[in-house]
Amino acid sequence: MRILVCSIIWILTFSVSGYSQKQLVLIKQNKVIVRINEGEFLRFKRKDQDHFTKGFIAGIHQDYFRIGEDTTYLFNVAAIDMRGRPNSGFKTRQSGVMLILAGTALVLIDALNSDNVGPGVAIVSGGLITTGIFMQFVNNDIFKIGHKKRIITMGN
Repeated sequence: MRILVCSIIWILTFSVSGYSQKQLVLIKQNKVIVRINEGEFLRFKRKDQDHFTKGFIAGIHQDYFRIGEDTTYLFNVAAIDMRGRPNSGFKTRQSGVMLILAGTALVLIDALNSDNVGPGVAIVSGGLITTGIFMQFVNNDIFKIGHKKRIITMGN
């Protein structure tokens, strides 16, 4: 009976802590921004190419990762598209949408409260909407590898 209990404990211990999958980790200064696992979709740009490459990660190794049969070394990655991934930084696109909605709501509420829109409300509302539209074009969805931003692999 003791052998059976010891065997079960041994099997459970090694099955839980035995294997960890490698991950691509994007780091800004000393803060982990996002972790990317094998099998996830990735859109990135190499230093030697002008266009973005996209596909599902087939394998992650210490110095490189594979998408299909294409191998990319980590030192050759220039940027990674962060669209659709959690971003712990300032969310430019979402903030721009909120400014557009605030400017529109300001005009609508002033129009409902009075017969016409006042010039001060029109100026402030136009400024909010213009800033929001500008923020839609200037977004931070691209993680550019550089001095403070790095890409590393983690795992066993």
